[in-house]
Amino acid sequence: MRSALKFAVFAVVLAAIPATAFGVSPILKDMENGFVGLHEQVSPFVVNIDTKGRVPDAATNMEGMNDLFRFFGMPNPRGHGGGMPRPRSPRAPRAQGSGFIYDKEGHIVTNNHVVENADTITVTLSNGKEYEAEVVGRDPDTDLAVIKIEAEGDLPVAPLGDSSTLKVGQFAIAVGSPRGFEGSFSFGHISALGRDSLNLPGLRFQNFIQTDAAINLGNSGGPLCNLDGEVIGISIAIVFGANSLGFAIPINTAKEIVPVLISEQKITRGYLGVGIVNVNSDYAEASGLPDQKGAFVKTVQPGTPADRANLMPYDIIRKVNGDAVESAGDLVRRISNQPPGAVVMLELWRKSEAIEVEVTLDEYAGSLQEAARGKDILGLRVRSLTPEMVEEMQIKSATKGVLVTGVEGGSEADDAGLLEGDIITEVAQENVAGSDDFYRLIREKAVPGKSLFIGYIRGGEHDITVIRIPKDADLK
Repeated sequence: MRSALKFAVFAVVLAAIPATAFGVSPILKDMENGFVGLHEQVSPFVVNIDTKGRVPDAATNMEGMNDLFRFFGMPNPRGHGGGMPRPRSPRAPRAQGSGFIYDKEGHIVTNNHVVENADTITVTLSNGKEYEAEVVGRDPDTDLAVIKIEAEGDLPVAPLGDSSTLKVGQFAIAVGSPRGFEGSFSFGHISALGRDSLNLPGLRFQNFIQTDAAINLGNSGGPLCNLDGEVIGISIAIVFGANSLGFAIPINTAKEIVPVLISEQKITRGYLGVGIVNVNSDYAEASGLPDQKGAFVKTVQPGTPADRANLMPYDIIRKVNGDAVESAGDLVRRISNQPPGAVVMLELWRKSEAIEVEVTLDEYAGSLQEAARGKDILGLRVRSLTPEMVEEMQIKSATKGVLVTGVEGGSEADDAGLLEGDIITEVAQENVAGSDDFYRLIREKAVPGKSLFIGYIRGGEHDITVIRIPKDADLK
């Protein structure tokens, strides 16, 4: 098949030389037959995914819609009041996407945003058979997910290519269900590699393939293939209103993530706790750096590994375990590749001198949204205060503690009268420096069946409450 297609590049020239007076060029005919055969080769392992979620409350629905518009670069139809128009009645959200069969056991690879809010997932194979699917694992940071069906008979498995060998100009074929049109097949090229500046919500890792093969809503999670029928990427996003601007996750990223999702159901990553930017020429000049490599630290989150290791704003992280850090994104990848609890050696540039600092990493919460909401304990979700939050809330700059970002109705925290927006400053009469400190004190001081003092600030006023610890409380 590849031998038939590799001459396509000459088709424009040779098409003007017909085989007979009114015939069709054999090269064009071979090319056409090659694409027909390629469609027959790849379509069996491509699936349609139809999801249905729970009926959302208005706030959740509006937040989800805002994310959807940002994810696909679509204009947000806001009214003059600055908000999304409220729907007349809540309805269970439905969504369609695509995916491809990963193995004979029925695992299917797709995008996280296709299935993350689904209560039910229906998978339709190319032969028309439908199966209910279950989520095996999700990784919001890369927007990858694995679902599974129980199908009878052998399943056609997608062959995986090598995205590290891709070059701009190579042919690319997108297959999926755009706008619900199952089995759609579009042809184009790889337009660029390493795209990392897309404003996609929740994604920490962006290293996308750009293609001009037609991708539309519904293609999400479907394969981007090469001329050998191998999957080289997973369609993820488009730029709404632009022609031929689609993006895909490189298949080599999926090769790393998918086996772990299948075996562990989640991805665990190291966490440092700094706000960073790239070192441009201005930062380098002001810092006295000899080059523009590294990650400039703008903020250090209280109670995080970076805080415990005394990292400071204006530090520039130059190396991790002796390996040079090229950029802010490079630092995120290097730290995320370390397991939680790992001890890493950082080389910093501080006040025109290179110093080394040892840091023990925590576990990252799993996505930007989860990290912001915090981990649930006793019906509470909290996150460390940042200088930006302190300034925005107009509280004393020296205030330390954790911001309550959520309280579950009917929980121990709810019974104690705690509210979203409270700032917890003490647990068991000990000061709370940040989220790590908060969770540590809860684990150390809380006794199942007993009560625990919680000191907090609300509306600028200090107050104290008591939270009752259930006998069967999970305080991990």
